[in-house]
Amino acid sequence: MNDPKTDNESHAPDEKAVPEKKTVRFRSYQDSIFASQAGTLILHWSRQIGKSHVLAHWAVARVVDKLEKHPTWLITVLSNSRDNGAEFCLKAAEASRFYNADCETADESPNLAFENMRMEIRITRTFQSAKGPVKHVGRIKVLAANPRTARGFSGDLILDEFAFHENSHAIWEAAEPILSANKEFLCRIASTGNGRHNLFYRMAHGTLQSANDGTVFQSAAGFSVSRLTRSEAYKLGVEIFDPNTRASITPEQARAKALDKRAYDQNYECKFEDENTCLLTHELIQVAERHQLSIPIDEQVWSARSLARLASAEGQLFLGGDIGRHRDLTVFAVVEQAGSLRRVIAMLRLSGLRLPEQQRQLEPILGLPKFGRACLDMTGLGLGLVEYAQERWGSYKVQGVNFSSTEPIGDRIRFEGRRHETARVTEIMATDLLAMFEDRTISIEVELDADAREDLRKPEKVTSPGGRVSIASTRDSAGHADHFWALALAIRAAQTVPYIGRIIVPTGRRADAIAARRNREPWGC
Repeated sequence: MNDPKTDNESHAPDEKAVPEKKTVRFRSYQDSIFASQAGTLILHWSRQIGKSHVLAHWAVARVVDKLEKHPTWLITVLSNSRDNGAEFCLKAAEASRFYNADCETADESPNLAFENMRMEIRITRTFQSAKGPVKHVGRIKVLAANPRTARGFSGDLILDEFAFHENSHAIWEAAEPILSANKEFLCRIASTGNGRHNLFYRMAHGTLQSANDGTVFQSAAGFSVSRLTRSEAYKLGVEIFDPNTRASITPEQARAKALDKRAYDQNYECKFEDENTCLLTHELIQVAERHQLSIPIDEQVWSARSLARLASAEGQLFLGGDIGRHRDLTVFAVVEQAGSLRRVIAMLRLSGLRLPEQQRQLEPILGLPKFGRACLDMTGLGLGLVEYAQERWGSYKVQGVNFSSTEPIGDRIRFEGRRHETARVTEIMATDLLAMFEDRTISIEVELDADAREDLRKPEKVTSPGGRVSIASTRDSAGHADHFWALALAIRAAQTVPYIGRIIVPTGRRADAIAARRNREPWGC
């Protein structure tokens, strides 16, 4: 164990043997991390801005410095993959050249299995003593991340991509007592986010006011955290290039080009997303899409193409409308019923339009011969539109839905073990829509752009400690899950309307029986 009280007698270094440190050029946010003496420091940084680079230099410099007083020094790196472990070794070996340190690397892994990874970098310094030259040897060991390897170290610790370590709680439980046993032992934890169901999130998350520019702050759990987003790193000189054209772009342009906005925000903007609570995953949406049949989503007014498709529909049509004006969009979604399949065949987005103008866009749909029913959001601004439409078309054809109301739960929610007999109407609608995606009974035949696709993925199921379930969705410049709720309302409209087939007039004995009951006369007399 690297205990200064039990180490062998320290030796004055031979001037000729002292490694000559070359100039290492760091960015400003890397300098503060390299020089930090914090006991435990967490780096919650964007990808590709140099956290492995600065940690590799920190590890080498730390060993070189500690070998001044100790005959040995150990830094253990627990990595989440063999590739990441090998990459750290390469960066550490490269960093050693800046200190003119005698460095050698070794891969002592018995096989290529990740759990058996055992790589090592040895740094040797030679000192002169009264007895002659003495060699001090420091090691940087790179091991597979698991509780067993966490218990085996004695020295400094680096947890690389800690959010991706399996059983991260057990790893920290094994490592923390060792770090607490010696005040010289330091710990560095670095990772991008990986949802909220891991120890890294609990250790690193702060408040909305926490700095994102690399300035160290205290997390909610009391740890020192440096958080640095791609947007802030860009201001500090980190360039970004378009993956296709290789042209220089801004963080805003990079996010606009990202197909998965949630993954981008987590990887580059240091947000903790949680795919596990996202109702509609990318996979579910992609399976439902029918690109060969798709037409664009209309903007501000129904296109002639959409109106022609709706007029030629063979099945009944149902409309869902999520109503907004200033902060949120109004989105109308129209589905066609084809047996058990619901085909999303038209969609319209309205932005900044007054209610009379929104009413004019409802008219051509509600007047179609095949139109069955509409469900419109009547929470807040939507109430006026619902009242107008009901007055014009009747309450049977137009139903208002108050998003704050509750309703009896169905079998799907009951089978989840819900104790309460009622639930918010938003949860019921979201659950019904999710069921259609999972059962593959919905077909999306409009072209989903990036905003619409991300909008469909915004709603999340949130369960409070008391067991209360709610559906929450984030609001950004693209909306507040308006596309999702318009689609959920359209599905609700289709579910609450019985199928209207041709009317069969009874004949013969059945007709006589019905007539007898109507006349209250015994049949057969």
